[in-house]
Amino acid sequence: MKTLMRPVVIVPLSGLLASLALPPLHVLPFLFFLSVPAAILLQAKRKRSAFLIGWGMGLGWFVVSLYWTSNALVTGGPAFYWMIPFAVLLLPAGLALFWGAAFLLAWASFSSPASRLTGLCFWLMVMEWLRGHIFTGFPWQTPGMSFAFAPIGFDLASILGVYGCGVVAILVGLLPVMFFQRQRLGGLTISASVVIILSISIAAAVLVSWRPLEDTSATGLRIRLVQPSIPQQEKWIRSLRPEHLEKHVALSLMDQNLNSQVSKTLEAEHAPDVIVWGEVSYAGVLEQDLPQLKETFRAASQMKSWLMIGSLYRQELSTGPVYFNSAFLMQPDAHISGRYDKQFLVPWGEFVPFRHVFPFINKLVGGVDFSAGSGPVLLPLQRQDGRLVQIAPLICYEIIYPASTRKASDNADLLVNLTNDAWFGNSMGPRQHLAMARMRSAELGLPMVRVATTGISAVIDPYGNLITSIGYDVSGWRDAVVRGRTQTFYSYWGETGFVFLLILILSLGFIFRPRDITLG
Repeated sequence: MKTLMRPVVIVPLSGLLASLALPPLHVLPFLFFLSVPAAILLQAKRKRSAFLIGWGMGLGWFVVSLYWTSNALVTGGPAFYWMIPFAVLLLPAGLALFWGAAFLLAWASFSSPASRLTGLCFWLMVMEWLRGHIFTGFPWQTPGMSFAFAPIGFDLASILGVYGCGVVAILVGLLPVMFFQRQRLGGLTISASVVIILSISIAAAVLVSWRPLEDTSATGLRIRLVQPSIPQQEKWIRSLRPEHLEKHVALSLMDQNLNSQVSKTLEAEHAPDVIVWGEVSYAGVLEQDLPQLKETFRAASQMKSWLMIGSLYRQELSTGPVYFNSAFLMQPDAHISGRYDKQFLVPWGEFVPFRHVFPFINKLVGGVDFSAGSGPVLLPLQRQDGRLVQIAPLICYEIIYPASTRKASDNADLLVNLTNDAWFGNSMGPRQHLAMARMRSAELGLPMVRVATTGISAVIDPYGNLITSIGYDVSGWRDAVVRGRTQTFYSYWGETGFVFLLILILSLGFIFRPRDITLG
């Protein structure tokens, strides 16, 4: 009984502790706890045991790092309380299936202990890539986010991307089991091979840390972030819309001299080039209400600044109206210059899966879904000197997807992420969301403006560093000047570095395999 209970307790606990290496805590030595389930895997005799070891480890990893998802249901009100157990346990349990599959494949693919360790790294990151892509994808808190810090972590991401960083993170985590079980693994050869890979990766990150800034059309662009911090329970109350708009306008017009954190390079007498509000900052159908709101927006811009705001867009079809969660770019005279419709919608938050299959769902969560946009767009902003700044807009958690963000950023000078993290409360969630935004900037070498209606707003430089920010649940504004961009390997070659590392790790597995290899 004791022999049975030890893995049942130790494996999830190890996953829990290892997850503390993720943002916002970044206790990197805790990655070594990944060695505990790996060591137990080496003793597994059956496929079922291998799967359960991985599933238990993944359960511990996701239960802690995603605990905040239940806050969204609390914020949503009593109608959603019944879903809290699903968010707290079933979501982590479902995501942990990917880790269970990785452990099973590592066990089944190779019979030697050394090969199984390298196979574990290979299959775990393959399954993490799948987790970020299938069923709409949910790559939140993938192991590579352990390196979402400056300077080395973000420099590594500029080469390998977050999934390549994940290979490095797993290899780091497996070093203890490679050392302490070196006799069983055939000496220190496998450990030495992994150390060489890690050393080359770190050396490459140090080398690219010297990559220079390059001027673009966005260089020197003066940005104002406006974060009103509106409680989620009040956001959609129609009668409060004028009050919310007034708050946005007031923050947009604040005297720059009152801001102690204003960049020294910003001339206080100049209005910002662009003022950015957050996701659905106007909780109505903007184009429908614009004739009545033009003077309000002109007051906010002082007829000098462009405005970028989040709102709803309605399209009339023969089957009825459809709604989009959209970002609008407005000229200083309040003329709408361009619009972007959100492509990647949040399940249960913006659309309900299987609504047509289960009609009773309408009574639980309402009867209207958002529609997905057709694809990425670039919104051109013309500066006073005539230069065009190409803005790549992303809404809410679209920023967590590396590949689609890279696609959206093609030919862009600036990333703008409009979000609203009020659903998640003052928890790890908004801080993890910000960390992923910083990782995207570092991967692509592009500056980013991130504005939350409620959350953490920030301007991020192309190295992933924060230029300025507004804390959670703070109603305020910040001014900043956008820097240029940098050239990165990831922006040109995408997941090539990740794939190369996977091939290298798989090759090690074949090198250290015995003659009785069992591929399956």
